[in-house]
Amino acid sequence: MFVIHSNSSDREVRFLDRRGDEFIVEIQGRGVRATQWVSAFTDSKGLARWMEELATNRLPWKGANFWSTLEGEFEISATCTAGGVVTFKVTLSGLPGSDEGWHVTAGISSELGQLAVLAGAAHQFFADSEA
Repeated sequence: MFVIHSNSSDREVRFLDRRGDEFIVEIQGRGVRATQWVSAFTDSKGLARWMEELATNRLPWKGANFWSTLEGEFEISATCTAGGVVTFKVTLSGLPGSDEGWHVTAGISSELGQLAVLAGAAHQFFADSEA
């Protein structure tokens, strides 16, 4: 399991139960709970690489950095304020194009100094959990 915990609330995004190129993403915390199986297809380590690239930033950056699955059922972006507050926006979607389609977006606050730890956890999750 790999988890991004908010430093300002009980909110978190959890990455669970990896099986090859698929894994579960769960957003939970006060006022929100959503879970979705997502597929990274042939790029299962893409999210870990994205986290590692974020961790190379020693100073706050401008704009948002994004990563998403090919079909868009999971999207994540990261912004960073001048004070080093990193905000992850996580979106899960299901049943696209259906009358019952849905999406949930939640923000999770972290800190610039935590990115290396998060990148290490992501790398371990995507490297070690083969099924």
